[in-house]
Amino acid sequence: MTAIPSTPPGRSTNRRTVFGATVGTLTEYYDFAIYGLMAPTIASQFFPKADPKAALLSTFVVFALGFLFRPLGGFIFGYLGDKFGRTKALTSAILLMAATTTAIGLLPTYAGVGLLSPVLLLVCRCLQSVSNGGEFAGATSYLAESAPRGKRATFVSAVTVSSAIPAVLGAIVILTISVLLDDDAFTAWGWRIPFLLGAPLGLIGLYVRLRLAEPEVFTEMKAAGVAPRNPLLTGLRTQWRKMLLVFCAAAVTASSFYILNSYMVTYTETELGFSRNASLFMNSTAIVIFCAAVLLGGRAADRFGRRPVIMTGLVALVVLGVPAFLLMQTGHLAGVLLGQTIFGLCIAPVSGVVPALSAELFPTSVRYSCNSMSYNLAYTVFAGTAPFVAAWLVSLTGLLVSPAIYASSIALISGVIVFRFLKETGGTTLEQGVDTDERQGGVRPEDHSDAAVARAS
Repeated sequence: MTAIPSTPPGRSTNRRTVFGATVGTLTEYYDFAIYGLMAPTIASQFFPKADPKAALLSTFVVFALGFLFRPLGGFIFGYLGDKFGRTKALTSAILLMAATTTAIGLLPTYAGVGLLSPVLLLVCRCLQSVSNGGEFAGATSYLAESAPRGKRATFVSAVTVSSAIPAVLGAIVILTISVLLDDDAFTAWGWRIPFLLGAPLGLIGLYVRLRLAEPEVFTEMKAAGVAPRNPLLTGLRTQWRKMLLVFCAAAVTASSFYILNSYMVTYTETELGFSRNASLFMNSTAIVIFCAAVLLGGRAADRFGRRPVIMTGLVALVVLGVPAFLLMQTGHLAGVLLGQTIFGLCIAPVSGVVPALSAELFPTSVRYSCNSMSYNLAYTVFAGTAPFVAAWLVSLTGLLVSPAIYASSIALISGVIVFRFLKETGGTTLEQGVDTDERQGGVRPEDHSDAAVARAS
């Protein structure tokens, strides 16, 4: 096993590495953000207007169905990333996302082509999800492999920030368009502008990614000749326990983050009666605070370990999730903003640290594939459905706190599993390939990184 170099790269190299990994993630998640932020407008454009509630739920169904294709993206880009290089896979992913995001801005509406309109929207969402399936886990793997050992969680937490900040960027774009256009113009054609901006953002991301170098730990693994013929099948056979653990941890970030990032504006607008601009302002403020907390969580995880930081967030979400939503029901802007902020602060430690943990659990030879599949399966089940489930629970029960009960329940179940089986990974070296005994189907824990992890903890 060859450890990554102990000599940290220079600051300029660090900044270039972090920027190169995160600029693509920012571009990828920009579309997911504006889709969630403009869900009521999309509902009016792509579905019949006779029943606004049904149209809104249909919009979230399309959002959820798109996530079914994230595992496919994880398989495709995970294979490319483990076989041919992280940067090649990440560059391909951003090209696909930029193209499909721009396409949504050009789609005909329901008034023009009827049922063909939501079908085309669904096709675009599915292709976006294929792209996104290779992005987040690929960027976290790339940064984990490129970061100094004592700063991995700090580096990787930047990927979470770059997946959250597009909501703020999207809100700024939408607010600007809303100020410049009246409601009729915004509804008629102004809603297309945020999607069309995906083209220049994608070109910027492509330019930066083409200049990235492969992580040294990856090139060493390739030179050592330990790359498996099929990374995903090898990973499923030898790493399935760890993949299940990552799935459970990612379920929390998937459900809670997408409630905050993709449903909260709709929630405050349709359920609490605030205007679109006020809803966007409150959500953007809460997400900025969330991003700051994510970076602090990454630094804390590098200092104190992954386990205590993750467990702090899980306990906070279980205890404070429902009170945070009760604060929002006060009807005052300050109460709604405070409630969203508390909810974001609860999930920030988990969202910021789990990506580093998941990258550290797997050997380099199968890291991209195992990381992608674990994350994408969790996000398919819990992230894509989060806005729909939240809206459906509110509609079914009439309880405005039901989204918080849902998120807290997932945190409680996952917390028990994570606390029972998760070992500390902070400070461990990154393995090159799957151990010989694992290739033969028999895992000897004393020969695998879990033993080093246990000793470190």
